[in-house]
Amino acid sequence: MQTTVPTPGTPVLRAVPDQVPEPGFRVLGLLQVRGREPVAVTARRQQVVLALLLLNGNRVVPLEVLLDALWGAEPPATARAQVQTCVSALRRALAKAGLGDRISARGSGYCLDLAPGELDLHEFETLVARGRAARRPEEARAAFREALALWRGEPLTGIDSGVVRAHQVRIAQRRVEVLEDCLDAELELGLHREVVGEISVLTEEYPLRERFVLQLMTALHRCGRRVEALAAYRAVRRRFVDELGLEPGAALRELHQDILAGSSEAPASARAVPRMLPARLPYFTGRERLLAGLRRGLTDDGPGAAVVTVLTGRGGAGKSAVAAEAAHRAAPAFPDGVLYARLADEDAAEVLARFLHALGVPAGEIPEDLDGRAALYRSVLAGRRVLTVLEDAANLARVTPFVADARGCRLVVTTHARVPSLPGVAVAELDVLDGAEGVELLSALVGEDRVTAELSDAVELVELCGGLPLAVTAAATHVAARPGRTLAQEAARLRAEGDRLGRLGAGVRAAVGRGLAELPPPARDLFARLALLPAGSWAGWAATALSELDPAEAADALESLVDARLVDVAGTRYRLPSLTRLLALELAAAQPFRAASRRLFGAWLSLTDEVRGVEAGSAPRTPVPADLGDLATWYDRESAGLLAAVRQAADAGEPGYCAELALAVADLAGSRGRYADWRESGETALRAVRPTGDRRAEAALERSLGELAVRESRFADAAGRITRALTAGEQAGGVSWDELVREVLAGVGRARSAMVAGPGLAGLPAGDPGTGNRTAEPRIAVGRNQYELAADRGQVDGASRPVARAGHRRLPRPRPISWRRESEYPEEA
Repeated sequence: MQTTVPTPGTPVLRAVPDQVPEPGFRVLGLLQVRGREPVAVTARRQQVVLALLLLNGNRVVPLEVLLDALWGAEPPATARAQVQTCVSALRRALAKAGLGDRISARGSGYCLDLAPGELDLHEFETLVARGRAARRPEEARAAFREALALWRGEPLTGIDSGVVRAHQVRIAQRRVEVLEDCLDAELELGLHREVVGEISVLTEEYPLRERFVLQLMTALHRCGRRVEALAAYRAVRRRFVDELGLEPGAALRELHQDILAGSSEAPASARAVPRMLPARLPYFTGRERLLAGLRRGLTDDGPGAAVVTVLTGRGGAGKSAVAAEAAHRAAPAFPDGVLYARLADEDAAEVLARFLHALGVPAGEIPEDLDGRAALYRSVLAGRRVLTVLEDAANLARVTPFVADARGCRLVVTTHARVPSLPGVAVAELDVLDGAEGVELLSALVGEDRVTAELSDAVELVELCGGLPLAVTAAATHVAARPGRTLAQEAARLRAEGDRLGRLGAGVRAAVGRGLAELPPPARDLFARLALLPAGSWAGWAATALSELDPAEAADALESLVDARLVDVAGTRYRLPSLTRLLALELAAAQPFRAASRRLFGAWLSLTDEVRGVEAGSAPRTPVPADLGDLATWYDRESAGLLAAVRQAADAGEPGYCAELALAVADLAGSRGRYADWRESGETALRAVRPTGDRRAEAALERSLGELAVRESRFADAAGRITRALTAGEQAGGVSWDELVREVLAGVGRARSAMVAGPGLAGLPAGDPGTGNRTAEPRIAVGRNQYELAADRGQVDGASRPVARAGHRRLPRPRPISWRRESEYPEEA
């Protein structure tokens, strides 16, 4: 057999068909491939590419990930071609080894196909899962030892890549956790003498892992080496106090007291008890007040203490992480075990069978039916202190079989559903992270130095993720795996709304849209239509306007969305969370909602008619049931939505609606001194109307903007706009504009002359402010803000509108213009 001699210190991909004839791959140590022909891969780039393809076996590895792993933030111009060359070389090497065509190009990345059991890492995880699900400690020990035997050194030894090193750390951490589980099983089997030496070595290697110290003290105590067990505790306590300023955990302190007291039995913390919780997140941050409250509630044995604690919130809010962290913190108070299951993956009967096995019930004694298992479960828990964690329950009815009467037992449930407060049930609602909490999580994942250096970009990144912990984690993971990427670059990557959910990953998209598929069709259809509303809060009547349902049915559909946590509610107003709104926009983009948009515009016009006390115009109105509240402040509450409707009507090619909405804004905003709103809406509508040739609408809008110019003492602009209004009105025909418009022009002329002649304004009553504070109001009897556009259109061709305008209201006197930024005006109540 020909042998290739590698450069010293370079890891080699090699085949060993004489030793292991089965094909396969190894990453738990030196990177190796097993095939019928020898293969040696010494080139660094090929090793990095192959390592990432194996670590993501059967999943597509994006090209940008490979580029980052090979060159960091500054790949050469030929980087893509070099990756293609590496992949081609690996394909040839695997084919020569008899492993076939394993690597395929998929989309913008590559995928390496693996069969079950071909990768030693996959085999390791399978054995670990078997050990943790084992019914007896000897079965668990056998599976754990078989899994640990697969390790031949540090994973992927010697491969030079920051991205690969991140995977190395993660895989090595898994081995330490399995070692802890295995040693627990061996101590349970009474093998303390056999493992005491191994545990001593591990405590030296991992001095801050309390579980190893706990196991060492237990083994030494059982071996009759009481003094050494106490010395081990003193050593770890000194290290914790000196280096961390902390005392050891409760379990260590309790074991120390038991040994001091000369207990002849194994202490409770060392008894064979189920500990089924998933590993703690090393980067868990925030929620400290909530966690403190949860721990108090779980350990409270007083009268009225809650037996069931429910964590509820939208998808991706971190319910699972909080539940696991709270259970880990409370675990020392439950010496008889901690049980854990995901109800979304198993039915209640299967979970109860596993729990009963873990609590020592032989398989033959477990009933077949759910009720029988639930009854036996309650009997087994009697007199014990056991904490049970159930994730992802569809509703509280799913967890009823797990509620025990034992006073010392507690049940923690996570659910997407809204849960009412009931006797014996404590409910905690998880919201998104605020800015400080989001930045703290980001710091834990990518490093405090990187976040401190780009703090403003970090804050923006959290905002782009909607404060959703799952989304922040996804963005942070993307940055952490790319040492050369800045937070500013990541924020730029997510800034485009159209693809933000896709860039955050399938997990975030699934969490954001969770529960949508289970809703009835009217609610799903309404969810997509809500994308037509602007960001921010809106009133419930919008659901009626957008849908084709009657008010009661629309309200039911909206409440279904609220119950599914796709819509937030605060008092009488509703809001789409930022990431959820992106999902609604994606769904709306694929459907024609022109009729729904028109109904929404018509609803706005109907409401503004009612607020202003005027007759309806010619554009179709959509009557909707709405509580307008205080009419004097209605516009302040609804201005954001009304202005958005003007813009949407312009973009949707609805100039008639756009013009009437803009004239309504002029009336309402003018009376509130909101001149920026008036100007924006009028100019937007004018741009939409001009190309259509609707001279009446153009005249009304020019006339409205001319009055605004007068109020703002921009007399030249006012004269030009009123002149254009007169011209457009004459061209439209059928309406008598002359008297009113010429009166406005005369008033503008008088006001401008007065400004030139002296400090006062002609026509202003004595004592009124002059131009010094820009509150001039020329004496122009203009009546309404617009010329009753719809009513004008309703005149018979050639007929003149009465000049008297008896039905017109006089405008209220304008408030002083503050010239402050538009964003300083109140947008919502």
